Amino acid sequence: MQTVLPFGAFLRSGHLSIAILKTLKWLTLCMTVLPALASAGQGGLAVVNGDFSDLAGLTQGNDGWYAGLPSGWIGTSNLYTLNVREGATPPICNPSQLGQLSQPVGTLEKTADVVLTFDVSDVFNGETVLKASILDGGQRPLATGDFTDGDQHILVASQVPAGTAIIIQFQATQSTPALDNVSVTVRESGSAATQLAAASTTPITVAAYYYPGTHPDPRWDKNKYPGFTEWDEIKAAKPRFPGHVQPKPPLWGYQNEAKPEVMAQKIAAAADYGVNAFIFDWYYYNDGPYLDDALDQGFLHATNNARVKFALMWANHDWYDIQGYNPADNNLKLLYPGKVTPATWDKICDLVIARYFKHPSYWLVDGKPYFSIYEMSQFLDSFGSIENARTAIDQFRAKVVAAGFPGLHVNAIVWGEPNLPGGKTPPGWPKLCRDLALDSLTSYTWVHHGALNNNTFPLSDYLAGRRKYLSFWSHAKVDYTIPYFPNAMINWDNSPRAAANADWSHPAGPTVNSVVTGNTPAAFRQSLEIIKQRLLAAPVQPKILTINAWNEWPEGSCLEPTQQTGYGYLEAVKSVFGAR
Repeated sequence: MQTVLPFGAFLRSGHLSIAILKTLKWLTLCMTVLPALASAGQGGLAVVNGDFSDLAGLTQGNDGWYAGLPSGWIGTSNLYTLNVREGATPPICNPSQLGQLSQPVGTLEKTADVVLTFDVSDVFNGETVLKASILDGGQRPLATGDFTDGDQHILVASQVPAGTAIIIQFQATQSTPALDNVSVTVRESGSAATQLAAASTTPITVAAYYYPGTHPDPRWDKNKYPGFTEWDEIKAAKPRFPGHVQPKPPLWGYQNEAKPEVMAQKIAAAADYGVNAFIFDWYYYNDGPYLDDALDQGFLHATNNARVKFALMWANHDWYDIQGYNPADNNLKLLYPGKVTPATWDKICDLVIARYFKHPSYWLVDGKPYFSIYEMSQFLDSFGSIENARTAIDQFRAKVVAAGFPGLHVNAIVWGEPNLPGGKTPPGWPKLCRDLALDSLTSYTWVHHGALNNNTFPLSDYLAGRRKYLSFWSHAKVDYTIPYFPNAMINWDNSPRAAANADWSHPAGPTVNSVVTGNTPAAFRQSLEIIKQRLLAAPVQPKILTINAWNEWPEGSCLEPTQQTGYGYLEAVKSVFGAR
């Protein structure tokens, strides 16, 4: 027996059919909207209430929220909301996952490209997806695409015949994206608008952090034992709880990265799979450098080092003896303080200009050498005040200009939660960026932004961590007046650094932490796709992405192939960004 649902049940269930939609709403809306469209000056096309400022017919709630169907729009349900307080240019509209939000925008007067422009923002959990479509009068798609948050998204239906009725349509496909500033224009094929849409293929620089901990160093010999490297920890790693996968042997074996032929293999793989640059964790303390042979002996002497750029991130954090540490011993030793003297800073400036900046493979941003500072709190402590720190940076810039460059690109790592002992971050980052005249910000790992959940110890979900990070990034675009380069994390598992007898019944930093799960190559690829789309949607955002990391073996985050995943993470990079 066939069951007939009452009309209200369709609304409550969110399954109001397209046929009923057309019957009840389409004709009424077209009769009121289309006369205005005819004189819109856009080839017969225009959007009514594209900024959602007309609140007529909506039910007011709390905290700036309104519920109902926005004026000028058609919906398959009334489950839409607007907020007059959120977004860059409020109000914003939240399309429903239960159906489409549509509007007939007129009939095309001549054959041309139809260009749909709109903003998408995220005010909830940082991982929203909005499906946008340009349809003809018969609801057939002319163009469609999925979009994450970003301003001035562009969707183009090319060479649409004259006389075609045009409908625009939006639907939330993941979480609750916010829609704003919807407009439609008509351009001849090959026009500036079409070229702008084609610019979405702009190359993105993919820069992977390189941790140089797997080669011998005199400090290792002194502090641990002769010949020690962090490969020793990777080899000895063991499962700490049921289901924990350890050890994770490298597919290429336990190599000495300070050998040019070993580094050449890494460079070739990076270039072949779409990594454009290595950002070396570069250590220099008051008594000199640390772990610098991977760069100085390995990379700089590799015969193919022209294939990948390199840059420095001054890892000026306190160096504690955490290799093989047991938190129960409660005897964490500070070996090398991150704070340096102004005289040491002066040496650093002269050294990096002469040895690295002038190398033909050094990474330049707008012609300027990229130099990143890991721990800004240590940098400020080194000079005693923000004013003195600004002077130190200005002097560095002057030296770089005197060396023949147009300037220096000073980047800082911004974070809120430390992943190393003694780590701290200064307050007031937005003002600090201005006071120090920084050029950009980025991150080292999502862990710095709350992606590691010790409340679910011993496991932490990768997708939940990604939502945390993407939410941070969404706010960073508003909070900071300088560009923020997004970061992609592969994994977190620093259990190899914990002592073999460490208690794993509860978290005990810095070596006993939750282990990230769900970080498959497919999940990592999805992260890259989200980041790529957001980058391309931001018209003035430099197209730069940092990845943690090329080889953070003791922290479990590696693009380098392992026996368990093979080249899976590198394949993800290549599939999203292509080979060089």
